[in-house]
Amino acid sequence: MQPQYLSLTSTGSSPWKSANTQLTPQQISFAVISTGGSSYFISVALEDPSGAYQSPNYSSTVGSTGVTAFTAFTGSSNAFVTLGSSATFPVGAPITGYQFTLNTQSSAGARVTCVCLQSGID
Repeated sequence: MQPQYLSLTSTGSSPWKSANTQLTPQQISFAVISTGGSSYFISVALEDPSGAYQSPNYSSTVGSTGVTAFTAFTGSSNAFVTLGSSATFPVGAPITGYQFTLNTQSSAGARVTCVCLQSGID
């Protein structure tokens, strides 16, 4: 699988990205590249963020995807974490998606990038 780049230049969240749940074991690495001083977190979900398999929490009137986000990692400088068989995340099960959120920036317009790479055998 090719790396996914989630770059943010202002506070907010990236769109949800789907993880391949058919790979075994599911291993996903996240590397956050920051100039330092930025506050961010990575969220994961067990519900399908693509909407193909809608959660019972989905509401078309609110525009909600129905995805319940769980914070898996928080940081404020460069970081490298892995989700998988030797997980550094507090998640012991496969995930269906992930999202990157920037809380505060070290300076206005400073880019913070989360590089995500998933491996496994299909």
